[in-house]
Amino acid sequence: MTLSELSEKATIIAGQQRVLRSHWNHYGNSLIQAITLSKASLYLTVGCHTDSGLGFWLFDHFLIRVTPEQAFNGHIFNYTVEERDNPETVLIGRARLGDDGMLDGEINIDQREAVLNHFLNKISGVYAAIWQATQRGESLTLAVLAQHHAAV
Repeated sequence: MTLSELSEKATIIAGQQRVLRSHWNHYGNSLIQAITLSKASLYLTVGCHTDSGLGFWLFDHFLIRVTPEQAFNGHIFNYTVEERDNPETVLIGRARLGDDGMLDGEINIDQREAVLNHFLNKISGVYAAIWQATQRGESLTLAVLAQHHAAV
């Protein structure tokens, strides 16, 4: 490969990485806006938004994180849940962000409501476990949540 060919390919790669980073930021903005503008009582508050991930507190106890995979040219988001003051996490879902800005090949990240519905679908097992524990008068730990989510 010649120097000019290498330079051309490197320029294309760098451009694609900028686009992917831009899509990630746009997804985060769409999701945060959808949650904060929602009239529904979701009991989700924005915890953090950085290039390395988004965080939302659910009932001020569970932290739901959306993080891009730690790989070059990573297109996968991981959805995890953790408890306050507990470093353990449970993977609750994954999604793919395409080079075209489509989430899982079907949701345009410009459509806030669709982005929110996608997110709520990914974390619905957490809400279901909280509901079940509340109805039964039981404690809900991360370990129990992991078992419940695996069964869903």
